[in-house]
Amino acid sequence: MNKKTILDPKAFLLDKPNELISLDKWQKTVNLLAKVFHAPAGFLVQYTPDGFQVTIASQQSSNPYAAGIIIEPEANIFCRRIVETGEPLYVANAPIDPCWDTNPEVHNDGFTSYLGVPVFWPDGTPFGTFCVMDYDQTEYEPSYLELIEQLKDILESDLTLIDLYGRMQQLAITDPLSEINNRRGFEVLGKQRISLAKRNQAKLGLCYLDVDNFKQINDQFGHKVGDELIQHIGVVLKATVRQSDVIGRIGGDEFVALVLLENKNDQTVIKQRLQKGFLSARHSPNLPDYSVSIGIIDVDLNTDFVELLDKADQEMLKNKKPV
Repeated sequence: MNKKTILDPKAFLLDKPNELISLDKWQKTVNLLAKVFHAPAGFLVQYTPDGFQVTIASQQSSNPYAAGIIIEPEANIFCRRIVETGEPLYVANAPIDPCWDTNPEVHNDGFTSYLGVPVFWPDGTPFGTFCVMDYDQTEYEPSYLELIEQLKDILESDLTLIDLYGRMQQLAITDPLSEINNRRGFEVLGKQRISLAKRNQAKLGLCYLDVDNFKQINDQFGHKVGDELIQHIGVVLKATVRQSDVIGRIGGDEFVALVLLENKNDQTVIKQRLQKGFLSARHSPNLPDYSVSIGIIDVDLNTDFVELLDKADQEMLKNKKPV
């Protein structure tokens, strides 16, 4: 089974938002950077072949650049120098250095000082820069460079954790019949997803699904039809949840989904989407009519994973149709 990677290094994050990334947390980090340095502008800038995009801009009236602005890749800007060299850059007084004569940040926007460090993707390729800019000449001590390095580590650690999550999705931990995660795969990825949710203060829900009277379907129509039904449920789950959600087949006719909850009615919406997908089987001449019992609970991020599964199972049993 082919799976897409979680993040595309060649695409701007703002163009393809991913709920695994807490832009709000990144915003607070950039705001803190500008505050600590008493700088009028602070940025997290992403680089792709299409140019340099301001992913996060410090929220100050003195900052001329807003998030989303893209600067062409050939522009003689400070961030370009960092991406090309992979090294930190400190320019205390840019107007006196001829190499910055064509820098629009200096001669159009009036910036004089720049301090920035490279941010890398987990594979070591450039993500972009983390930087502060000042309209006045500065005299930062070495401890300031150490501080900005520590703050950018927060951003890189998020990218690393998300990359690990994506790599785990590529492992051979799938159920060959439904082509979704098997029990081991679901537990590994589910725990990783919960870890991300803790960091990003996200809310998750756990769905537990069970095919009603599955044994009778096998007995009446044969195991080939039963297998096709399992495959169909896998297709429905993959089409219903987000790419960053975690789904799995943990038993013969038992399935689970760890999903992001963003609104109060998301539990109802998710159950409705699933049931709508299951009804599509009625249009298949190979599948008999069937129903699926669904239980969904809010995930306590500090509860043991096995206990969460048991709670979701119990919730599903409340809706289970009798044999």
